[in-house]
Amino acid sequence: MPFELFSRAALAEDLPDYTLQKGDLVTIVEYLPENEHHKEGYVVEIFDVLGNTLHVLSVYATQLQALKARAVPFMREVG
Repeated sequence: MPFELFSRAALAEDLPDYTLQKGDLVTIVEYLPENEHHKEGYVVEIFDVLGNTLHVLSVYATQLQALKARAVPFMREVG
C-alpha cells in the first residue's frame, strides 16, 4: 500500500464525471486491495478550500500520484 491512510495525494488523471482534474488534491480514507473483482484502489475524499466535502469516491491506485516537493496548490471552482 503506497499511500498511508489519511495522507494526501493528487489525481493522476482527469475525472470529468466529478469535474475533477489531474493534480487535484485528495485525502486517502480507505485502502481497497486487489482481488478477483477489482484492481488495487482507494476510497478518497475531496474537499473544497474551506474544508467541505465535495466527493467521496473509489479510484484505482493508478489514478493517483504522490505529492511532489515544490508543487503549488491551485484554486479553481468546480461544478
